[in-house]
Amino acid sequence: MGPFFHWKEDSHQRQWGIRPLLYWTGDENESLWRLEFLYPFGKYEDKEGNKKGYLSPISVYKEQEFDGKKKWDFQFFPFFIGETGKGEDYFGLFPLYGKLLDRYGEDEIRFYLWPFYGESISEGVRTLNLLWPFFCFIEGRKERGYRIWPFYGQKEEFGVSKSEFVLWPIFMNQTKGLDTEDPVEDRMIFPFYISKESKRLESKTFLWPFFSHTRGRLTGFEQWDLPWPFFQSLKGENLYGIRFFPIYGYKEKEGEWKRTFILYPLLKLEEDRTRDVHEETIQVLLLNRIQRGENDRGVEQERSFRIWPFFDYKREETGRERFSFLYLVPLKDEGLERNLFPLFQIFRWEKNPQGEMSTNLFWGFYKRMKREEMDSWEVAHLMGLKRGRGWKELSFLKGLFRYESDGRTADLRLFYLPFHLRWSLSNPSSPP
Repeated sequence: MGPFFHWKEDSHQRQWGIRPLLYWTGDENESLWRLEFLYPFGKYEDKEGNKKGYLSPISVYKEQEFDGKKKWDFQFFPFFIGETGKGEDYFGLFPLYGKLLDRYGEDEIRFYLWPFYGESISEGVRTLNLLWPFFCFIEGRKERGYRIWPFYGQKEEFGVSKSEFVLWPIFMNQTKGLDTEDPVEDRMIFPFYISKESKRLESKTFLWPFFSHTRGRLTGFEQWDLPWPFFQSLKGENLYGIRFFPIYGYKEKEGEWKRTFILYPLLKLEEDRTRDVHEETIQVLLLNRIQRGENDRGVEQERSFRIWPFFDYKREETGRERFSFLYLVPLKDEGLERNLFPLFQIFRWEKNPQGEMSTNLFWGFYKRMKREEMDSWEVAHLMGLKRGRGWKELSFLKGLFRYESDGRTADLRLFYLPFHLRWSLSNPSSPP
């Protein structure tokens, strides 16, 4: 059944799968067990006592433990229920009624017949929404404001920021960073004029997003977009770039990175450099990629190439190599590689740093494995050969006929019968 059924076990890990329905993984070293079903739509995982699961798009479950305190949350749309780390319960049935605690960045959220009434509290600030998003009122020790959308609204975070709009999104005014040495003022008459000003930066945009100019008042940085995205020019301290989209574009920060494209999206080049690693990437039509990385001594750390949907090759920093033919989904995802990719990979080849190699063609029709002590190959259930130093084993039809030899004696078995024929190879004339 080729790639549909899978089982694998070693000293600390066990895996089995019925692709693409189920895939189970247990790993003692990572204190992990995981069940994936109809991946990527369903998954449940328990790792070091923290549990999470989902059945997209209707159900989510999460359980976490911090400092000996457990909190959990379960949602099966439109119902939800949970408990905080302090042992406080919450539940709800959307959109009729709901109470949430320590969720979505808020201390408390309540709603009744949403969107008619909604309320949230965070760090002493109460936000009340009536007929969301039309009416909103904010009050607390840190913030205040109100909104009658889209006609008028204002909000102030005391000593930090102020914002105001009229006929949203046409007229907007905002000041941020009042608690810093460099407050930033944003003004907008959309889409005709947008500006951003501070002591360090000045930016103006006309007929957004087409024409804009940005300059750093202290650094000398300057960028022009006339019009975006077709023409761009930028320069600054150790920074330079030019773009004639989609014909050519180049951007560089000296000593750190480079970005180049030619006839976008035909060819794109990327180069990243840190103190320890230098990486180069070539992309052709976005989905086809060649990548190479080396350390500060010029020793290659990793290499990969993907010619979608045909070839995918990767050499990891550890020295492990993998190659496959047919890689239909242009994404790198461990769950997809376990559950779906083997269904499409006609050919797979792997090699580890110890020199062990494995080859798989047509979902197991032809398999070969090479280790230091053994070299074996097999053609479906028809024929197989194993051999090592001074011994070999040949079988047909999965052992209905099997021949073994260790260099001194030979052994022949037929049809799994309890008796077998054995003779000495050192004296071929001796009877069996």
